[in-house]
Amino acid sequence: MSRRVLGWAALVLAVAATIAVVPPLIMPAPQPDRTPAAGGPPGSPTVPPSSVPLPSAPSPPAPSRTPAARSHAAVPPARTIAPAAFGPVTVHAADPANIRVGARVIECPTCVDGSRVGYIGGPNTLAVRIAGVPRAGEWTLTVVYETEQPRTLKLAVDGGPVRELTLAGARSWLIPVRVSVRLRLPKGDCWIRFFNDTGSAPDINTITVS
Repeated sequence: MSRRVLGWAALVLAVAATIAVVPPLIMPAPQPDRTPAAGGPPGSPTVPPSSVPLPSAPSPPAPSRTPAARSHAAVPPARTIAPAAFGPVTVHAADPANIRVGARVIECPTCVDGSRVGYIGGPNTLAVRIAGVPRAGEWTLTVVYETEQPRTLKLAVDGGPVRELTLAGARSWLIPVRVSVRLRLPKGDCWIRFFNDTGSAPDINTITVS
């Protein structure tokens, strides 16, 4: 019996000595299962889940600024200022504002304002002022006159070209007759001179520009 116990003891000591001399084979500890990153090659390192940035919630789009609605109220069209009305403008030959050189005012019961200007001719003249002509150009000049026989009446604007009219009249100093002629007038104010440097002119009652 003692031999058998000694045999087991020697066996145990031999095994213990073997374990002490030969280092045990260390098996690597099992590693956690790592899933390769999406899209990466097999075996590429993965990022720990705690370090993966979570997708942030999309920021709400910035409110777009809609242009302020424009007023669609009708805009009144620009007003065109019409030139002041002109004419017909009538000037009486006997008006004191006119210039008479040698010509005289004569009573005439059938004439406008009961008078006319006579004795025009030779050195005697009558000049009538026309004011406020809105534009330069041709205007209609109407002269109311009286004469018993045909006479020549000459007229000029501000010393311009002379127009000559042969007027027959009504063969009476009491019957007014009118004659119209196109005459070029400057813009603004001007003077129209009536005369006959070669003889007698008819008597003049009124002058109208239109």
